[in-house]
Amino acid sequence: MNARGRAVPSLVRDLQRLGVRGGDLVIAHSSFKSLGLSDVAPADVIRSFLDLLGPDGTLMMPTFTYSYVGVWNVQPYHPATTPGILNGILTETLRQYPGALRSGHPTYSVAAIGRHAEAITRDKERASALGRGSSYEVAIKLGARTVLLGVGNNSNSALHYAEVAADLPYNDIPFREFWGRAALVQRNGRTEQVPLVSEFPGCSSNFPVADGYLRELGIVQEGKLGAADCKLMDAGAMVEAVVRRLKREPAWLLCSGITCEPCSRRKVRLRERGLI
Repeated sequence: MNARGRAVPSLVRDLQRLGVRGGDLVIAHSSFKSLGLSDVAPADVIRSFLDLLGPDGTLMMPTFTYSYVGVWNVQPYHPATTPGILNGILTETLRQYPGALRSGHPTYSVAAIGRHAEAITRDKERASALGRGSSYEVAIKLGARTVLLGVGNNSNSALHYAEVAADLPYNDIPFREFWGRAALVQRNGRTEQVPLVSEFPGCSSNFPVADGYLRELGIVQEGKLGAADCKLMDAGAMVEAVVRRLKREPAWLLCSGITCEPCSRRKVRLRERGLI
């Protein structure tokens, strides 16, 4: 099997119709199965992106490992070997793609290939997960565009960055307290604990509430990639719009599930501050 895959003309055309251009920096969140193409391999999808983006373009995907100290049986993070968890096969394909780089963040790493890959991935070992100084902030400041391939805004990690950019007072609350505030990393054959920056991504199940709002603002372009419903957004414009909304409605992105620990705790914090 060719590790680099083959560019699939129909996928390249679909990406062009969606609005992806040569030279773009694309943050992609994806579901390979949603493409519905039995004769296309994951490496073919990556190659199709890269052929369209060209030598001046960059492709970035999440390779999150959630290597928190309190997660049972979690693998200590090593950027060269630790697989991502629950990010999808396309992200694992990009992680192992020839020439791809991976950031050193021990819980929320990303993989990238192309012109801006080094800037996106370097010196992230002790950066915020998805907030200030993160790979997402670097990519957004470089003019990134977000592609949601067969997934919704509940997979859009840049919305977590918007929560930080809005200076909401709840970002220091971890997704699960028992996960801890440190991560396990593998260095020189040994497992070590490293402290994490106190900006923790929370629940994203209510993030699709942003769909209509972003569509009304003209920020979202929609189309198909194979059989998959896709969205394309300017990441900076999306973040700016969401930050404006969060300034007015700080609990807007939080879910209403009575068993959701992070959203419940965050609403309590907002109420204590008189913000809701």
